[in-house]
Amino acid sequence: MERVVWTPGHVVDVDGPRAMLRTYLEQRDVRALCASIGSAIPLASACDIGCGFGRLTPVLTEFAEHVVGFERETGLLNVARSLQPSIDFRPIESLRRLPADPVSFNLGLVFTVLQHVPEPEVTAVIDELRRIVRPDGHLLLCEETDATLEAGDRSAAHLGYTCGRPVTTYETWLAPWTLAATRRRSIEPGYPRPDVGTYMLFAGPDSGPLR
Repeated sequence: MERVVWTPGHVVDVDGPRAMLRTYLEQRDVRALCASIGSAIPLASACDIGCGFGRLTPVLTEFAEHVVGFERETGLLNVARSLQPSIDFRPIESLRRLPADPVSFNLGLVFTVLQHVPEPEVTAVIDELRRIVRPDGHLLLCEETDATLEAGDRSAAHLGYTCGRPVTTYETWLAPWTLAATRRRSIEPGYPRPDVGTYMLFAGPDSGPLR
């Protein structure tokens, strides 16, 4: 079936100095939220689901002994492996079937991935996230949360689709996981939309308090 093939330009829709600043700001915020987890550091394992070319994956190596990046696009996977050979990057065919055993990870990062998955498929993806992350672990999402945003045809999402969903929607879908922290996503000045998403840190039902 024909579908959009994601490239680095899809992952980051600016280049040069703007892309460098955006990456810094996003790595800074991911780092701060990971540091707020009350578990012992370093964690045993963490994963980046839909990691692209591994732009944010190295931040997880600061907090976990073993890091896995999951990615569908061969081109992006090849770039990630060439730039970060020490990280375990794994190919996937579907977000609904990740090549990992149950409760394999203490921390999962999902960065602007679920916003491209329409209902009802998105809830199956969330079930898979809960399958691979320990119930005493954490999930860090960053997604579009402006409910008025919808681009593309949800019935043909494989050709390109993005939608915003309120934080409360993710809270409902992830229950009994609980929302432990939120932070507005920050990127470079001058972007056409002022609201570009929200970081949402979810704690598993068996996890302890944040720092």
